[in-house]
Amino acid sequence: MIELRHFQYFVVLAQTLHFGRAAQQLHISQPPLSRQIALMEAELGVQLFERTNRSVRLTRAGTRFYQDAVDILNAVDRARRNVVAASRGEDGAITVGFMMSSAYNILPALTRTYAAAYSRVDMKLGETLPNLLAEAVRAGQTDVGIMYRPEDLTGLDTATVFREEMVAVIPRTHALAKVRVLDAAQLAEESFVSIPREIAPLVYDLIVTHCRRAGFSPHIRLETNLQQTIINLVGEGLGVAMVPMSMSSASASGNAVFKPLRNAPVAEVALLWSRDNHNPCVATFVENARNVWREMQRAPGARLVPDLPDTSLR
Repeated sequence: MIELRHFQYFVVLAQTLHFGRAAQQLHISQPPLSRQIALMEAELGVQLFERTNRSVRLTRAGTRFYQDAVDILNAVDRARRNVVAASRGEDGAITVGFMMSSAYNILPALTRTYAAAYSRVDMKLGETLPNLLAEAVRAGQTDVGIMYRPEDLTGLDTATVFREEMVAVIPRTHALAKVRVLDAAQLAEESFVSIPREIAPLVYDLIVTHCRRAGFSPHIRLETNLQQTIINLVGEGLGVAMVPMSMSSASASGNAVFKPLRNAPVAEVALLWSRDNHNPCVATFVENARNVWREMQRAPGARLVPDLPDTSLR
């Protein structure tokens, strides 16, 4: 039976056309090389080399076989490199789910740098509500989620990749629109537009807790799933809101204004992945995300909230 080493023997001999030099390159003695080539010819039923006392030449069949043998060895080498790359997360596929607001802060940098560093990984993105995204990651339908941390982290690991202050959103015609920095207490009599708690409990609780520390419980008049919709509703005069600071760059409405909050609460965006997910690309994506966050914090003029310790890959 022809083995991979026989292809290697044949190719080296075909390239050198000298049994002695070929044996030297293959780190074997000449007689075993001669026997293996003869056995290979017997197995194939064709003569690959014309041999004389002074020369070795490829036959017509040998010339054709040389092209195929080189292709086979290249394919084996490529397969070896691919499997090593896949085991290191440098090749393969990864599905990344994200909540809409992350598209205005960390998502573009994460995906751009990862695609550049791991061009052989097939990355698929999908936008999902935070509560649904956590379940998709836990169920193995999505490899990595970019979202606010859910309350239930059963079976999940997380890594902080972005932190930013919350800001107030008020109608442009509001009496507080000219105030530079708002105290939450100034919004005590206002109706709020908010994301439902079941969609993003972390953000919902940040808002309620901040208001309560200012001495009141917010009257939530409207609830909607998307931060952009919240901003639009505020712009239509249906209430006020608190949203992550990066959403100030997402507003399509000129009727809403964003105001810094004194002692503002901090929203934290994290990566989530299942502990049972053995896709090696997850580790490279998480490491890339941590590097991006560190670079963002070191950037000149960065106005980001400092990072906090988080869980690590297990």
